[in-house]
Amino acid sequence: MKLQKLILNIILGFLNIFVKMLIIKENQVAFISLESRYLDSDMKLIYNELEKKKEVVLKKVVIEYDQQGIKQNFLYMLNCIKQLFIINTSHVVIIRDNNYVVSNFKRKGVKVIQVWHACGAIKKFGNALPRKYPIKNYDFIIANSPYWKKPYSEAFAVKEESVVITGMPRVDCLFDQNYLNQAKEKLLKKYPQLVGKKIILYAPTFRGNIYKGFSMLPFDGIKLIESFDENTYLLYKMHPLLKEINLPQHPRILDVCKEDTHELFALSDSLISDYSSIVFDYSLLNKPLYFYTPDLNEYLNNVGCYVDKGELPVDVSLTMDELIKTMQVPYKGKLDVFKNKFFTYQDGKNTNRVVDLILEILKKPLY
Repeated sequence: MKLQKLILNIILGFLNIFVKMLIIKENQVAFISLESRYLDSDMKLIYNELEKKKEVVLKKVVIEYDQQGIKQNFLYMLNCIKQLFIINTSHVVIIRDNNYVVSNFKRKGVKVIQVWHACGAIKKFGNALPRKYPIKNYDFIIANSPYWKKPYSEAFAVKEESVVITGMPRVDCLFDQNYLNQAKEKLLKKYPQLVGKKIILYAPTFRGNIYKGFSMLPFDGIKLIESFDENTYLLYKMHPLLKEINLPQHPRILDVCKEDTHELFALSDSLISDYSSIVFDYSLLNKPLYFYTPDLNEYLNNVGCYVDKGELPVDVSLTMDELIKTMQVPYKGKLDVFKNKFFTYQDGKNTNRVVDLILEILKKPLY
């Protein structure tokens, strides 16, 4: 790993000498993603809107980065070289992941906007935790509410005033009733056994990290589903990093890991999660939201949280029995208080505000 990093630094450092001789194109916006071979979610929404602006030139560099294997590492190195050229010749760069090239080789004049792939963060991340390299050189971080100014300034190494409250484009669809209706209808056609049923969605985050590997928190789905009558189904939507997980076999448990998360929100009647940021998105639908965190004390000691458990809309469940008991009675969660704290804007116009921010930056001189 150290040798690989050394080689990458030597190559990028040498090439950057020549890249800095190239001009920065004042009307160019670059999108860089390490999570997928195509733009999706916030990135896609912003890109599509900017595509309507004829005066803006768009570039994109995408790769589904997996650190496993020599081939993947070689492809990543080639991608970093491409990133170097595109990033350092663009006026504005949009990223959704922590970016090595930006943190180590960004030139003066380039403005980087971090569109983090979440609506917030219950768990600590970024520079708040030990890392292989420090995150730096971001100019703007977009967020949903002022609550995130302090956590994001710590995680991304920026001043609090660099955290801009525009709202995340990804949740705009949750204010579109036509989208919600169509998403639900689409999934009911695919899973007809769910028509007329009560649907519980289980969508936890991962444990571990990219260097030590990822794992799933033990969850007794069979015990949970058998505590409900035959009209209730449990759907598993695992984190994308949990690629090889054996889910429990039960006629009323379904694997929906390949389905779109927000479409599953439209379909489901309630959500069980833990420290995943999707709880923020889900709260906008005013549906019951539950927290199953049997490893809470260990998690607080090893990772830490930005959101105190007292700020959650309902008490956390430390055991499966507690979770079942909580779910068997009428929901008393304080969803309005929760979502109003974490979402300044609830109007479905976040994409427009982010695009306005980008266009405003493009109007300003490079230096």
